[in-house]
Amino acid sequence: MARPIKETPILYGEDARRFEARMKEKRRISPEERAEMEAAYEIFLDMLKRGEEHKKKLKEL
Repeated sequence: MARPIKETPILYGEDARRFEARMKEKRRISPEERAEMEAAYEIFLDMLKRGEEHKKKLKEL
């Protein structure tokens, strides 16, 4: 059985400012990383498509 998710802490003061500044920073990724991410995304889309086709076949039976 899964454990309950703990409440997310609220940040105040300097911690909140640092967090916000870090979230605004744009993360640079290499072309290799981007290509790897896109390949994984394409695999995911293919699996999703196959799953939908499988659902349709099961409904037809």
